[in-house]
Amino acid sequence: MKRNEKNLLLATSFALLILGNPLSGIVLANSKTSNSNPSQPIEIDADQGIEWLAEDKVYLARGNANAKQGDFSMRADILKAFYRNTKSKKDEIYRIEANGQVVIRNLVQNVFGEHGIYDLDRSLIVVSGKNLRLDTGKEIVRAEEGLEFWQKSKLAVARGNASATRKDRTIRANLLTVQFIEDINGNLTAKQIDAQGGVLITTPSEVIVGNEGVYNVIEELVTLSGNVKITRGENQLNGSLAEVNLQSGVSRLISDRSLGGTKKVRGLFIPEKKPAQ
Repeated sequence: MKRNEKNLLLATSFALLILGNPLSGIVLANSKTSNSNPSQPIEIDADQGIEWLAEDKVYLARGNANAKQGDFSMRADILKAFYRNTKSKKDEIYRIEANGQVVIRNLVQNVFGEHGIYDLDRSLIVVSGKNLRLDTGKEIVRAEEGLEFWQKSKLAVARGNASATRKDRTIRANLLTVQFIEDINGNLTAKQIDAQGGVLITTPSEVIVGNEGVYNVIEELVTLSGNVKITRGENQLNGSLAEVNLQSGVSRLISDRSLGGTKKVRGLFIPEKKPAQ
């Protein structure tokens, strides 16, 4: 096929079911999406049209483009689906790139961004640009520089003013790594959050800061290190290490002398002002 003939498939509100030669037998490579069967056909539709670039082995969909297989879908202004030949008659899509208002959905999580890559070989979703968000229904993870979700390991990595929010509790840091677990219904819940750089944890009753931290979400325990400050109302505790039970409200500060340091644990307690008699 000549390159000037690459606009083979063009139509308005065009839908492409990848079922038969030369567009047949295309499957998602090593797909691990929830309730998605790799033998199911992939449906690609777009408002402006679809181009088949045979020499590059790429399908290019423009205008409210959407790729769908089972419960998995990836939508954007522009989608590029890269496929490769296999020993069998079925070719497989191994990478999808998306640009403009990217939304990636399945029954487990939803991912949003301006630009997106779905690497099917590694079961990895990467989004960049503005308004980056991963929503599991229980937690919302946000970032400014980049957001990754590793489907097999159920791990999210958020970079740049990252945050993870669950109900009325939020943890922020320069880098967040969120480990999820999956229940019997396939729903994801955060198990542990590792935070690095400018850690800030807010709850309705306290503000906690530190350089690094580990948040055990299941047991609601936070371990912080490096310039730790715990503020409740006008009262403040300062130390190098801290263990905070967000459920019971019990905080334990530890001096760095156990690690060879010289800093003391300090507390500032403001007495309640009594009304004038």
